[in-house]
Amino acid sequence: MRRGNTAVNQGRLMKVYNWLNYARRVLFPPVCRLCLAPCTGTLPLCPPCRDELPWLGVTCNRCALPLPLDYDQHTCPACLSHPPSLDSCRALFSYQPPLDDWIHALKFGRDLAVAHLLGQLLVEHLPSPEAGTRVLAVPLHPRRLRQRGYNQATQIARPLIQRGWLPDGCGCYRARHTPAQSALPATDRRGNLRGAFGVRKQLEGENILLIDDVMTTGTTLNEVATVLKDAGAGRVDARVIARALRPA
Repeated sequence: MRRGNTAVNQGRLMKVYNWLNYARRVLFPPVCRLCLAPCTGTLPLCPPCRDELPWLGVTCNRCALPLPLDYDQHTCPACLSHPPSLDSCRALFSYQPPLDDWIHALKFGRDLAVAHLLGQLLVEHLPSPEAGTRVLAVPLHPRRLRQRGYNQATQIARPLIQRGWLPDGCGCYRARHTPAQSALPATDRRGNLRGAFGVRKQLEGENILLIDDVMTTGTTLNEVATVLKDAGAGRVDARVIARALRPA
């Protein structure tokens, strides 16, 4: 009987929640985050502003850097010569306005609405969930997580889980607190992250989809991919919101 009552109560709560969401959309329709024009969809972006975002075109399928228009391969010469640990990497945008301002507001201004917006844009450009593939947000060290209060990559990944992708179950964690990668030159970033990640279980051929906000040199994502493959992962791909086109 208790289980039945619980199910009924949950159903009622869901109806109330859906009604409140509907009322909120009617009374407070979304406006474009950039120009404040009314929006008819669920995202706070009008079509013209959405089209003007710095979308990336054809990029290398391993490092997400743009390829020349006359280049006849899918992988850039650098990745062909020195293949990264990632099996593939895609980015939606180049890291320039307004994406840099949005991500800064998410990471340092607690603007979680940005995470929902970026996560929705990301999930729109992903294929249907692949059987057995798990979504892993690049982990933060507990100290950084306490300071920020949340992992911005986890927030971005939420719409993927809601769409049906499998949640993280691989036990990947940040083992060592390190200086922020953005504060270091490219030549020091790999050494900064060596030994910074760990995995608590054997992955036995599992496929992992890494999610992060910004890719600069790719050191963080490839270091995580290396650790996951050392633990037995079969394939590790990455999807990021923005790619820095000129790594520092």
